[in-house]
Amino acid sequence: MTKILNRKPATKTVGKSLRRAMTLMELVIVMTILGILLTAGMPSFQLALEQSRAQVASANLETIWSAQRLYWLENRTYAPDLTTLQSAGMLDASLAHQTFFIYEIVSADASSFVASATRVSNAKWNGTFTIDQTGALSGVLSDPPRPSIAAGFQ
Repeated sequence: MTKILNRKPATKTVGKSLRRAMTLMELVIVMTILGILLTAGMPSFQLALEQSRAQVASANLETIWSAQRLYWLENRTYAPDLTTLQSAGMLDASLAHQTFFIYEIVSADASSFVASATRVSNAKWNGTFTIDQTGALSGVLSDPPRPSIAAGFQ
C-alpha cells in the first residue's frame, strides 16, 4: 500500500531527459504570436498578389498588341474587337474568360487602336490598363491607402 501512495507523477522519458506536455497557456501564447505575425504580413502579401495580377494583365495586353499587328499585316487595318482576332486564329479564346480583368478593344481603325484591361471583381483595387498601336502600356491600379500599381513589369 505504501508503494501506491509514494508514486511519482507520470512523465515520459526521452533519452536521458524528462519531457512534459505543453500547457494550454503555452499554446495560447504561441497561437497569439502566430496571429500577430500573420496580421503584419498580410498587407504585403495582398499587394504582391495584386502586382502579379497586374503583370498578367500587362502580358495579356501585349498579346493583344501582337495579334493586332499580325492582323494589320494581313488586312491593313486593325481588328475592331477581340472576337475578330479570335476567329482569325490570332488570339486564344481563353482571354475572354479571365477572372480579374475584362479585356476589350476600345477603338480601332486603319492606322491606330487602343485595347484596355479593366480590373473587376474586387471592392478595393480598381483601374484600367491600356495599350496602343505603338505598344505603349499605360494606366494604374489603385487602392487609396496602398501604393498604386503601374502597368508593365516592375
